[in-house]
Amino acid sequence: MITTSRGVAQGWVLDNLLALGGIDVLHPQIAGFFQEHGYARSDVIEAFKNVHSAAMIPKGWGELGEALERKATSYRSHGYDDASANLFMRASMAFARAQYSYFGDDPRRAGFAARARRCVDALSQINPTPIERVEAPFEGRKVITHLHLAAGAEPAPLVLLLPGMDMVKEEWIHVAQRHFVAQGFHAVAIEGPGQGETLTNGLKVTVDNYERAVSAVIDTLIERREIDPDRIVLWGVSMGAYWGLRTAAHERRLKAAGTTVGFYGDVSTLFKRAQPNFKRNFMYMAGYDDEDRFDREFVPKMALVDVVGDITCPVLMGFGEFDELSGVSDALKVFERIKAPKDLLHWEGEFHPLGGVMAEAIGAGRSWLKQALDGKLAKDRDFRAYIRRDGSMDVGTALPSWWPRIGGEG
Repeated sequence: MITTSRGVAQGWVLDNLLALGGIDVLHPQIAGFFQEHGYARSDVIEAFKNVHSAAMIPKGWGELGEALERKATSYRSHGYDDASANLFMRASMAFARAQYSYFGDDPRRAGFAARARRCVDALSQINPTPIERVEAPFEGRKVITHLHLAAGAEPAPLVLLLPGMDMVKEEWIHVAQRHFVAQGFHAVAIEGPGQGETLTNGLKVTVDNYERAVSAVIDTLIERREIDPDRIVLWGVSMGAYWGLRTAAHERRLKAAGTTVGFYGDVSTLFKRAQPNFKRNFMYMAGYDDEDRFDREFVPKMALVDVVGDITCPVLMGFGEFDELSGVSDALKVFERIKAPKDLLHWEGEFHPLGGVMAEAIGAGRSWLKQALDGKLAKDRDFRAYIRRDGSMDVGTALPSWWPRIGGEG
C-alpha cells in the first residue's frame, strides 16, 4: 500500500471537507471543468450525493455508471441512438472516474476500466464518426488511446489530447467530438505512462518517458491515410499541460502546443501544499512506494524551466489568477524561458480548473491552433493578456490589473 506522511496525517481532513463541501473540495469550481468535458451537471450531483469520505467516491461514480449504462442500453434497444450515445459516453466517464481512487494494483481498478471500455465500444457502434481504440507499442508495453476520426476523404490535421494527472481518455470524448472532430480535426486521446489503462497494464511514468510515449503514438498514427503528418498539434490540460510542454521540447513534428489549466508551477506546491492524494497517486503512477526515495530521485528533475527553452514550435499557456497549483510568477517564469512564438492567457478570478471559463479556454485554444497551422503566428510573437471577467483584455504583461505597477503608473 502506497502511503505518504501527509496522506496519513491529513487524510481525515480531506474526508471531513468532502462531507461538508462536496466536489469543490477537490478544486474550487471543478464542476465547471467537468461539465465542459462532458459530465452532465446532474451526474456530478448524483455521484457525490452520498459521498462523505474519499473511500465513498468510487462507489458513487460506479453506481452512477451502472445506472447510465442501463438507460443507454434501453434507449438503444428501441432505436433512440442519439440519446443512447450520450448516455454511453457519460457512463464510460463515470466508470473511468471510479478507477482513479485505487492507487495500487487493485483488481477493482481494472474492473472499472473494463466497464468503461464496454461503454465506449457500444458508443463507437452508433457514433456518426469513427472512434477507435489504438494501442501504440512503446518500450515493450503499450500506450492506450482513443482515436476520433473526422468525416471526409482528405488527410486532416491531428490534435493530440493529453489528460491531467487524474484524468483518463474517456474524459476527452466530448471535447474531441464537439470541439475538434466537428471542426475537421482528427483527435487522439492519450493515456500516457502512469495514466488509466496504460498504467493498469504496467507502464509507469518516469521523468522523461511521457514525451517519448507521445512520440510513439505519433509514429503509430502518421502512417494512416486519414492523417496529415505535417499538421500535428497538441492540446493538454493540467499535468497534460506540463507533459505537453515537455513533449513540445522533445518532438519536432509538432506544429503547435496549446496548454491550459496548466501545471506550470513549483513541484513542491503539488507535492507539499496541495491535497495529499496528489502525491500518493503520482507515486503510484511512477512506481514508488518509498516517499523519501521519490523525493530524492524523481521530484528534483521535474522542473519545466529546465526544458522549455528547447521548444521551437508555437506555444500557448493558459491559467487562472488564483490557481492553487501554479502561481502567476511561476507561470511567467516558464513563459519567459520559451524562445518560440508564444501566447499567455491569464483569466481573472479563476482557480486551477478554470471552471467559470472552461468553454472559452477550449474555444480560444482551438482558434489559436488553427492560426498556428495556417502560419498566422509571427516568429517573434509574444502575446500576453489578462482576461477580465467581462471578457475585456489587458494586453501587454498579463499581470493582474489590480497589482500596483512598481516604477510606473497605477
